[in-house]
Amino acid sequence: MSMTLMARAMAIKTGNPIRKLVLIKLADNANDNGECWPSYQHIADHCECSRSAVRSHIDALIGMGVLTKENRMGINNGKGNTSNVYYLNLDNPMPPKSTAPVPSKITGMPLENTPPMPCGGTRTSHSFEPVNEPNDPPNPQKGEGDEWLLADAKKALEFYNEQTGTRCRDIKPFVLMLTPTKTREAYTLAELQLVIRWVLATWRRRGSGLPKPANICRVNRFDGYLADAEAWATTEADVDPDAVMKGYNEIFADTLPAAELDADRRGMIIRLAAHMKNKTTGAFLGYFEKFRADAPDFYFGASGWRASFDYLMKPETLRKTREEAL
Repeated sequence: MSMTLMARAMAIKTGNPIRKLVLIKLADNANDNGECWPSYQHIADHCECSRSAVRSHIDALIGMGVLTKENRMGINNGKGNTSNVYYLNLDNPMPPKSTAPVPSKITGMPLENTPPMPCGGTRTSHSFEPVNEPNDPPNPQKGEGDEWLLADAKKALEFYNEQTGTRCRDIKPFVLMLTPTKTREAYTLAELQLVIRWVLATWRRRGSGLPKPANICRVNRFDGYLADAEAWATTEADVDPDAVMKGYNEIFADTLPAAELDADRRGMIIRLAAHMKNKTTGAFLGYFEKFRADAPDFYFGASGWRASFDYLMKPETLRKTREEAL
């Protein structure tokens, strides 16, 4: 992916929102020389339109002078499969009004079969985890707005990489979220950063894998993600995970194994807070005190097994302690 080409693509007026998305997708796939070779179907899957619409919009982009297409023959003396190589030239595009209008009707393609763009991989690799892409393609913004949009998308990607310790290059999901459509306003950089923090703190991981930008930026679910993230942020402000861990180690100093705070346990604390009547640090300390006072010796090693911090972070343990059912 060439960030320079992405910036230029965002600034070009194509006269059609689907055509703009096709151009952005080509720039997303291109190398620094402006070359790419995605299939019609690959572009159609990511732009939520038909193969025929992709062909029509590519022809329109060629007519604007921003794209050239070269047919590459297959192997076996040209008898194998052929493919198209595209060359982007985004320096001097023709005005979009000089091109004929192209129908932008979106066909009912199965969303569940559309894979997200991979992080840190090549342009031709794909993840097998399904992601629902937006039903409405983004409307192009005008003038300096495009530059600010891409700048915020870069900041969102940088924030994601800082929080995850990865080197993901998939900026497209953030571009989509920051671009308004006919049915919704654009989300803000602050909202994206909040949801990223919430996802990394509360979502249960599958093995060592991390949620990808495409998983986080699901348009059909993002409003719900944002509402949950805002509630989580309020809870996080009232619950100090460091104080909770310190309290646990002091209260159970001579009875249960000591524990250290890490990202996973920080998430456990915030998730358990959702099950408490009073979502405060004091509520956790009161819970620990009650467990120590009421729990039978079984939980403290009488039979060779002892409870742990992780065990106390289970909602079931909290419920049993509250109901005196240990």
